[in-house]
Amino acid sequence: RAGPARVPIRAVMPKAAKSKKAPPPTPYAEPKSKKPEPTGPVWEAKPKHFGIGQDILPKRNLTRYVRWPKYVRIQRQRKVLYQRLKVPPSINQFTNKLDKNVQTNLFKLLHKYRPESKAEKKERLQASAEKVEKGEADESKK
Repeated sequence: RAGPARVPIRAVMPKAAKSKKAPPPTPYAEPKSKKPEPTGPVWEAKPKHFGIGQDILPKRNLTRYVRWPKYVRIQRQRKVLYQRLKVPPSINQFTNKLDKNVQTNLFKLLHKYRPESKAEKKERLQASAEKVEKGEADESKK
């Protein structure tokens, strides 16, 4: 099919004309005046000599050579070890602990499902034996 060619309609904004004027100088700026720099032996840079009785050495960063307290050394070594060791996930799960609220709820839940003690087992077997002796049907879960 031959039809009229579709021309996209686009709003074209005319560009603003650029002005070639330089902005006026600020009224508060001081006029630039070049003073000749003084020359001579007093102003020349001399190389420093750090020998005995000569110039003083610049301050250096000596933190690496400090004897740090034991707890600082231990925590830094621990950080490096944890970065270098690859801990299996089954062990790594113990690095994070639960908060107190979740912990109490978990222990309440686990308390319901903990295995019976010897005294409880003896009591349960005794009760089931008495039921069998009476002739009732024993419906134990175990």
